[in-house]
Amino acid sequence: MEIVKNVAKFLTAVSTFLLVSVVPAFANIPDAGEETGEGLSALETILWFVVTPTVVWVIIWFLWSIPKWRKSNMPQTGENWNPKPSSDVANQ
Repeated sequence: MEIVKNVAKFLTAVSTFLLVSVVPAFANIPDAGEETGEGLSALETILWFVVTPTVVWVIIWFLWSIPKWRKSNMPQTGENWNPKPSSDVANQ
């Protein structure tokens, strides 16, 4: 009797697994994503995959470079600024 119960449990588990995994395979209803449309032209492909990333890269590079262009070696403190003050002990 124990063997019959074990076989029944096994068959129930196998049939449940098959039912859960096989039934969705028969649900073949065309989806909106399966309908192919016209492809991109060569010009559109070059625009999206070459020109657009290049433009984005140039914009990022430009924004990243602005602080470097504005830097100066000497601070803008006026014309009387002396880089070596007379009270500098290290330079004497």
